[in-house]
Amino acid sequence: MSGGFVASAVAAGVLLAVLGHHSRTAGAAPGKAAAATIGYARQQAGKPYEWGGTGPDAFDCSGLVMRAYASAGVSIARTSQAQWATEPHVSYPVPGDLVFFAGANGTASAPGHVGLVVDPSRDLMIDAYAPGVPVHEETYGQPGSAPGLQDPVGFTDPSGGP
Repeated sequence: MSGGFVASAVAAGVLLAVLGHHSRTAGAAPGKAAAATIGYARQQAGKPYEWGGTGPDAFDCSGLVMRAYASAGVSIARTSQAQWATEPHVSYPVPGDLVFFAGANGTASAPGHVGLVVDPSRDLMIDAYAPGVPVHEETYGQPGSAPGLQDPVGFTDPSGGP
C-alpha cells in the first residue's frame, strides 16, 4: 500500500467521523422525539419512586425513561441493563440521551440506574432515583451529585439522533 493511499484513507475516515458527530454538540437543541420525551418526563416530576414502576402513578428509573420515550413513539427496552445493551452508545450526550450508572443492582457492563439527560452543559438529568425520592431533576457526574451518580458509565441515544 502506498503512503498516499493510507494518508487519503485516514483523512477520509477523519472527515466521516467529524461529519457523523457534527450534529451531536452539547449546545444542540433536542430533536423532536427527544423534546417530547423530556416534556413527558418533566410532567412526571413529584411522582413517587416505585421499584418496577412504569407509571402512570409511580416509576422506577428505567420505567420512567421507557414511558417517556414511548410518549414520543419510540420503543425501548424495560430495564436499565437492557437499555444499555440495546441502544446506540454515544460519547457526547445531548438532550434526550440516557445516562447510565452502575447503581446498587448493576455494574459498569450492566448498569443498574438510568436517567434522562435534559441539559448536558449543566450535567442535568431527570430520574426516578430511589424509594422516598420523587421523580425530579438532578445533577450527574459531579462531586455533589447524589450517591452513585458521580461517575456515569456512559450514554445512549434511543431517539436515533436529531
